[in-house]
Amino acid sequence: MDIAGGLYLELCDVPQWNATFGSGGRAAAAVADLSPSSVLHTYVAPAAENGANYLKELGIDVRRHNTDTAIVFAYFHPLSRPHLEPPRSTIAANPPILVESGAILRFGFVEGDAVVRGDRVVYDPQTYHEPALFGANGSEAKCLALVINELEIRAMAGTADIAAAATCAMTSQGADVVIVKAGIRGATVFERGKAARHVPAFRSTRVFKIGTGDVFSAIFAHYWAEDGMSPHDAAILASKAVATYCETRMLPPMGPQPSMVALSDLPPGHIEIVGAVDTIGRRWTMEEARFRLRELGLSVRAPALGDAPDESRAVAALLVIAEGMDILVDARVRPVMPPDLPVVVLYEGGDRLAATVGAAYANLTITDDFASSLYLVAWAATPQRIGTQGRLIA
Repeated sequence: MDIAGGLYLELCDVPQWNATFGSGGRAAAAVADLSPSSVLHTYVAPAAENGANYLKELGIDVRRHNTDTAIVFAYFHPLSRPHLEPPRSTIAANPPILVESGAILRFGFVEGDAVVRGDRVVYDPQTYHEPALFGANGSEAKCLALVINELEIRAMAGTADIAAAATCAMTSQGADVVIVKAGIRGATVFERGKAARHVPAFRSTRVFKIGTGDVFSAIFAHYWAEDGMSPHDAAILASKAVATYCETRMLPPMGPQPSMVALSDLPPGHIEIVGAVDTIGRRWTMEEARFRLRELGLSVRAPALGDAPDESRAVAALLVIAEGMDILVDARVRPVMPPDLPVVVLYEGGDRLAATVGAAYANLTITDDFASSLYLVAWAATPQRIGTQGRLIA
């Protein structure tokens, strides 16, 4: 498989992350075992040399196009908006990369573009800011699949209706398949002439979000464009690969595990956040948790931040930010907790809390990772139902 995508430096403070991947580099690493003859077409700055060498060690054929501009994406945490350095408006465009092959995965670039021509092509534009149409630069595909998130396809199609946007993308771009990613709700596969089909997200105990979209597109492209699998089956395997990557940060990700649990596509219930807000850091953490959960599409209330009571909505799950609190006795926690209420505790102080409160609550999850706590409480607030094979999914 041929991959056209960026090779960028990535930094994250919490948890610590310092790597050279970008969309192209991560996708190539993700399929290194599945497709050992893969080729990465990318721009390589001197600062990204180590990343290119690492990919070569994985067996990737790196077709480099030299550039002087090193591009860095810096995150405070994996759900924060990245800071791009240098600013996008100052980055000069390099000459486009030309790729011709049977199976191609094309990403959008920051510092250039890829003109591709192939039999089966997957296109992931990688931006909601004026996303380019696939054929606008002369790219061609006998069979085209778009992998795109809800924000991107709404911007591309100019409508908030996802099904209508997918139909518009098929018409305007000649796409045969459109996969719309929806975060905690999984994804939807739209295939020309067929009914839309849901693809679930899969549970992980930790969630490292940087690059999950790259992994999804890479695994989908391998199974659909290279192996000829159906779009829905390929998307299922891609979703499972994302869960294992979220859990371990390993590339290539481990194969699907038998114990993987598909998550329900039912709408999540209401979430309440409790915690101390008596310092700037504690207040910021709670405000950031509320903001990011709402950004994920969830209904959230944080009484300590002045959110008004809403007696009409039962609390489906509770997020406790434990910094500065004793959650065994704190009046902010105990009165709102039915015995079986799912409780997720963000506690960055090691294992001591588990020994202290483990027997106090029937449905308790403790994590030391901020981004993971938000996904865990979102999943905890999602109603359970019986899956298609009679298996309970959450």
